[in-house]
Amino acid sequence: MEYPTKRSYDVIIAGAGPAGSTLGYELARMGISVLILEKERLPRYKPCAGGITVKAANMLGLDISAVTRSVVHGARVTYRKNKAFTKWYDQPLIYTVMRDEFDHLLVRRSQEAGATVIDNEAVCRIETTADAVRVMTTKNALQAQILVGADGARSTVAGHAGLMQKTYLGMGLEAETSVAGEKLVQWDSLMGLDLGHIRGGYGWVFPKKDHLSVGAGGPLRQVRRLRSGYRAVLKSYDLGSGSVSRMRSHYLPVRRKGMAIQSKRCLLLGDAAGLVDPLTGEGIHNAIKSAQIAAPIIDQCLRANILDLRDYQDAVDRELMPELRAARAFARLFTWFPRLCFTLVERNDRLWRACCRLLRGEETYVTIKRRLDPLEGLFDLLTV
Repeated sequence: MEYPTKRSYDVIIAGAGPAGSTLGYELARMGISVLILEKERLPRYKPCAGGITVKAANMLGLDISAVTRSVVHGARVTYRKNKAFTKWYDQPLIYTVMRDEFDHLLVRRSQEAGATVIDNEAVCRIETTADAVRVMTTKNALQAQILVGADGARSTVAGHAGLMQKTYLGMGLEAETSVAGEKLVQWDSLMGLDLGHIRGGYGWVFPKKDHLSVGAGGPLRQVRRLRSGYRAVLKSYDLGSGSVSRMRSHYLPVRRKGMAIQSKRCLLLGDAAGLVDPLTGEGIHNAIKSAQIAAPIIDQCLRANILDLRDYQDAVDRELMPELRAARAFARLFTWFPRLCFTLVERNDRLWRACCRLLRGEETYVTIKRRLDPLEGLFDLLTV
């Protein structure tokens, strides 16, 4: 990308994923000097199902059609292969992308706004002083007023800042799968959800125009079942003859209530802050949202020359955590009763439409929970 012409910035962001690039864009538009550091060469492949929900896409305020591989309007849902249904919705639910293309689009937007982006340079160590935070990379010694960790589930910034210890962890296993043309056509505008093979988890199929992204995920305690779960997904959808490439695993971190995501001159975004949806494993929406929450707070701190980032954590607790707590309750119900969940969605079009509105941002876990008022006490127990 670029070579740094200076060693000191207002803000340094570790990680050029959706969280880091969105924050870089927002801060640069405010006239703040910002450096985004990415440890890998850009554009880089990232293991991910590559499903961008409509609500996430709408938050960006950016046309992503140039990198959209497929627009999903429905789902083919299976339960242990012997039960299946397909349902459609009259509006888009998810846009599928390859993460290298999608992330690079966001990186370019941040550069156009004025952010400096350096790739192939990892953060190795940080030192926080009363006046600044020093960032030692594989190639340089840099300095900033604020350091932001947008560097994913195994965040270097979080580790050095003593943040996000003992999170809930899930894990996903995903690969790109090439299939015959007639099978590919069958997945036009459809995603696949396979239930019942991994306790507390599920398998997925996402169409990518010329291939499928197939994967399985669940709680970390189920990690030994991921490969068999992945094979079960292939079998459920008769995709076993496909050619598999780029198989990768990745952590899915979920923040515990009250866990610190800021300290002194450091704060965390997205996956680094454990803001993954506990039910679906989706993290891009909250990655973008956390960046948009952080930007005005960082701007205010810099203008006032008062580096107190507690307002960021308070805002995340207020704006994001109620939704994640409700999602965790639904995730536990799903863990205990996957077949019941399958049957309810299969037989109840109203519930199916609520799920669709959730993906579109027209519904939330909290509002759905409120409609189930007689069960509110049960939900409160499930979020403990």
